[in-house]
Amino acid sequence: MARRRRVRAEIGYGVFLSYSGDRDRRWLPHLQRVIEKQSRPWYKPPRIRVFLDDSGVSIGPQLWGKIEAGLARSDWLVVLASPESRASVWVDREIEWWLEHKAVKNVLLVVTAGQLVWDEQRGDWNPELSTALPARLSGKFEQQPVWKSVDLRRLDRHKGFLPDVESVAFGIASVVRGLPEGELRSEGLRDTRRNLRTAKIVAAVLGFLLLAASTVSVIAVISRAEATRQRDHAVAQQLIIQSSLLATRDPFGARLKALAAWRIAPSPESRFAVLNASVNPESGLLSHSWPVAAVAFSPDGKTVASGGGDGVVRLWSTAKQQKAGKPLIGHHQGVTSVAFGPGGKTLASSSGDGTVRLWDVVSRTQIGAPFDAHAGTINSVAYSPDGRTLVTTGGTDSGFLQVWDVATHRQIGTPLGGHTYGAGAVAFSPDGRTFASGSGDGVQLWDTATRTPMGKPFASTCLAVGSVAFSPDGRTFVCESGDGVQLWDTTTRTPMGKPFASTSIGIESVAFSPDSAVLAAGYADGSVRLWDVLRHSQMGGPFIGHTSSAGAVAFSPDGSVLASSSDDTTVRLWDIRAQQQAGAPIVTGAQTGTALSPNGRILAAVDTHDAVRFWNVATRRQTGDPLVHGVEGWGFDMSFSPDNAVLAISSFNGLRLWDVAARRPIGKPLLDTSDVTALAFSPDGESLVSAAADSVHVWDLVAHRRTGAALDVRATSVAFSPDGRILATNTENDTVALWDIATHRRIGETSAGHTAQITAVEFSPDGTTLATASRDNTVRLWDAATREQIGDPLTGHRSGVTSVAFSPNGRTLATGSMDHTVRLWDAATGRQIGGPLEGHIADVTGVAFGPGGRTLASWGKDGTARLWNVEATVDPVRSLCRWARGAFTADRWRDGVPPGPASRPLCPRS
Repeated sequence: MARRRRVRAEIGYGVFLSYSGDRDRRWLPHLQRVIEKQSRPWYKPPRIRVFLDDSGVSIGPQLWGKIEAGLARSDWLVVLASPESRASVWVDREIEWWLEHKAVKNVLLVVTAGQLVWDEQRGDWNPELSTALPARLSGKFEQQPVWKSVDLRRLDRHKGFLPDVESVAFGIASVVRGLPEGELRSEGLRDTRRNLRTAKIVAAVLGFLLLAASTVSVIAVISRAEATRQRDHAVAQQLIIQSSLLATRDPFGARLKALAAWRIAPSPESRFAVLNASVNPESGLLSHSWPVAAVAFSPDGKTVASGGGDGVVRLWSTAKQQKAGKPLIGHHQGVTSVAFGPGGKTLASSSGDGTVRLWDVVSRTQIGAPFDAHAGTINSVAYSPDGRTLVTTGGTDSGFLQVWDVATHRQIGTPLGGHTYGAGAVAFSPDGRTFASGSGDGVQLWDTATRTPMGKPFASTCLAVGSVAFSPDGRTFVCESGDGVQLWDTTTRTPMGKPFASTSIGIESVAFSPDSAVLAAGYADGSVRLWDVLRHSQMGGPFIGHTSSAGAVAFSPDGSVLASSSDDTTVRLWDIRAQQQAGAPIVTGAQTGTALSPNGRILAAVDTHDAVRFWNVATRRQTGDPLVHGVEGWGFDMSFSPDNAVLAISSFNGLRLWDVAARRPIGKPLLDTSDVTALAFSPDGESLVSAAADSVHVWDLVAHRRTGAALDVRATSVAFSPDGRILATNTENDTVALWDIATHRRIGETSAGHTAQITAVEFSPDGTTLATASRDNTVRLWDAATREQIGDPLTGHRSGVTSVAFSPNGRTLATGSMDHTVRLWDAATGRQIGGPLEGHIADVTGVAFGPGGRTLASWGKDGTARLWNVEATVDPVRSLCRWARGAFTADRWRDGVPPGPASRPLCPRS
């Protein structure tokens, strides 16, 4: 291209336009284009090239060199004659050069303003009347030359007049090429037609090439999209693996990577990764380099303070789970406890160096001099609720206990006695009027105002105390006992029930939840357990993650997170709502049959006194009068109708329907025998199926009679498909038979898979999948259309599986087992979600989801029904985003996701 530009420059110009004045400068570029486009194919260079300088720069050496070169390569000098040109030094100099180096016969005049008048007598221009003539052209022509005057056409009142550019262009071209204007116009018409034909051919060729290029482009786009998809899938798989590996070492990172995998490549595998991360109670890991003995939440829950064995207090952002600002450095030995002041602006820390230091949380600086006890290790510090007083325990002296004025940093009075052994723990009551100190000889209550003991220490069941705590409602305080954790009534000063005992020993710390309903305890084996204060029972299984003693525990202000510190140099954050028991269990007593109403509000259970009792699930209290059947006794199965209004109950003398609201029987018994083994209402509530030892019967509840012939099968479990057209029953051969309800004909059977009795059968909400539970410790999924098994069996239970239930959205499966646990499964991948739900102490005999799928009910032979918070399984992505509270930012994506996939919002704002 550079070479072609040089060649064209050497060819020269046909015309050099010489002009002056702004008026002509506006339209001359248009004239240049029209002349160069005349009579040429579109693909060839112009026959006449035009030199036009439109720079408007004053005459100078550099510019004149450019003009002189243009004149030298031009064949014709076209002078745009006007009064401005006549007066122009620039035009005069161009004409002077032309007359010196070339001939006057190649000068063409175009009058754009003024006039030219030829005087025949003089044979020259009339100097007085020729107002447009440059002076240098006087006396140069031997005869009257031909010139062209420009016709002006008015455009509008704003744009003024514009010359007839096309006429001027043809006039100049006619002279330059030596052809009449008519012939030039005919030539232009021929060229135009030729150009059109050429253009059509070129357009057709280009169209074909465009089609070919488009096809290639589409293939390239598809290939690129497939390559991108494969790359994203590979990155998502990498993130899923990383999430699994980080589950215990970096729970926050595990959740972020699982969510990123879902955003990059939504799939059953990435959804399961999110699901598993969201139900994992371990939600964060704050790493120190020394053992951590102290932890506390700020009043607003946004900050966690922790003290390590290196004497450093660190502050952490709860949401980001990262260090927040610089550490608090001042202690010379390990930190033993930390406590936020009211409002969270100050923090007190105690240490083995015998001091307590007060810190400004905002500026990260020490406030004043340390509180110097001069008594060896300070074991604990407590902030009074009004923020005016600190109480410290510890020291080398027995019963060493000191009260401090926060404003002056001075000790109030003398050290307090009262303990035979050195005090190890201290806590204020919520109203600040009382504080408790724990020691090896028990717990002593003190009057804050008088600093005097309130009675004798609680020594009978409070021994070797390392931690004490008041409940937020002030009614209870807790201490360590030889048998576990003991609650005391603060008013009556009497123990509340028996101690909370567990297989873990060596209680290191205790803390109440903000609503006083849950007690957390950290143990020497590193486990952390939650206890239901009202029921005196453990809530779920222990939190296991620490590899050494759990030194301190603390609840967040909203009660959703529990922090625990440990000698393993970490602080762990636990999401206590993740698959944990929701509230206290419903104590039903021994039961021979249980059912949950479809709306999830009523639980019905048959007790050993031949009565059916009802519990309100929300309040966990009995509601209404029981159904008492008398001496005949009840059987072992019950089922609610879809509208919750009718309860079918099998008894020793038959099968009967009951009005739930009125607590009275509906009509006569459907059966007068006692061999009913299973019951199920049809989805429309108009039919009831009852299984017996030798057959299965279908009942028309409108006519109150049996319909059709009995189904020839011995079944202990039955289930309707969601559309009510198919019935599934187990068989003696440990398979499932499918029946057409309309014809009562057997339409198929699953293959043999289970190796022991099938105990439960359940259709998925969309009717495409069938789940079976068995005494062989497994659950299997089947394609309802082909009756073929889907994937591998669901294994994990250590004993027979007694019950199975699909969540309302069909994505989650719940199972109950003789191993006393409830487990959740991802229906798409067949993998267990999180750990087992522990709490029952005997066989789990039934499970059922609430209407929204956010709550799961289970009941068993331990005489309880329990509710579990499984909200995360409904929408795990939303659950993780709600938990993150804005912490999954764009920076997190860049830090946690390998390069390649485009950045995406982890939690878009809805």
